[in-house]
Amino acid sequence: MPRFVLALMLLLLATSAVAETVQLEKHVGGFLVPGRINGTVTIKFVLDTGASDVLIPDEVAQQLTRAGTLDRSNYLGTQTYVLADGSRVQSKRVILRELTVGGQTVTNVTASIGRARSPALLGQSFLSKFPSWTLDNERQILVLSTKAENSGPAGSANTAPGHGGARFGAFAHDSGSGRYGLSWNHASAAEAEKTALKGCVSDQCKIVFRTNARQCGAIAMSENGKVWGGATRPKRDAAEQAAVENCEKRTADKCKLRGAECNR
Repeated sequence: MPRFVLALMLLLLATSAVAETVQLEKHVGGFLVPGRINGTVTIKFVLDTGASDVLIPDEVAQQLTRAGTLDRSNYLGTQTYVLADGSRVQSKRVILRELTVGGQTVTNVTASIGRARSPALLGQSFLSKFPSWTLDNERQILVLSTKAENSGPAGSANTAPGHGGARFGAFAHDSGSGRYGLSWNHASAAEAEKTALKGCVSDQCKIVFRTNARQCGAIAMSENGKVWGGATRPKRDAAEQAAVENCEKRTADKCKLRGAECNR
C-alpha cells in the first residue's frame, strides 16, 4: 500500500475518533441521555445546558453510597441554587469520581443532590469539561468534541486561535422554527459560529449572539424556542440571571436557560 494512502487512512481514523456522538431520547420539553456514575449506577439524565452542575436524586446518591463509590470524603458542603422558576433551594454537593456518557468518561464532576425522585440533570459541570459540545436538535444527538478536533493547524483559515489561547462562543437561531445551536470555547470566532450553525440545522439559522474571549455568556429561551434573550457578564450566575430577564422582556411567557458558560 502506498505510504500516502496509509497516512491518509490513519488521518481519517484519528479524525473520526475525536468526537463522540451520543443519541438522545426525546423527552417533554427536551432530551434524555443515559450516563453511568462511578462505574456502578446507570441512570437517564435530562440534558439541561442551563444547569450549572450535574444533579442526581437522593436515591441515586444512596445507591452510590451502598456500592462504596461515594463516601464522606466526596462531600463538598451545601450550596444555594437558583431554579428556572426563580426559586432558591439549598442542596448538598459532592464530587463524582467519574461520569460516563456515550464513550466519554469525565473525572471529578461536581454534582448536587436533589430530592428523592427528582429528575437527574446533566449540566455544565460535565459539559464544560469538553473544549466544545454541540446539540443537534434535528438529529437528536449530542456531539462531545475533544481537544484534538478543535486544535486545528496553527494559522489555518478561519481557525486562528485567539491571543493567549483565548476562546469564543456563538448562538445561532431560527426565529421561525425555534431551532438553535450553541457553542463555547472555540479557538476562533469563526469556528464558534460554524459549530453553532451546524447545531441549529436549518437553512434559516443565523448567528444572533456571540461571546468573546474570557466572557461569561448565557442564553434563555421561551418554551417554543421562538423568543430568546442573551447576556454577557464577568460572572456566570449574573449572565444567567440577565439572560432570563432579557428573554422575559420580549414575551409574556416564562423563559428557561438553554446554555451558559465562561469562555477561556
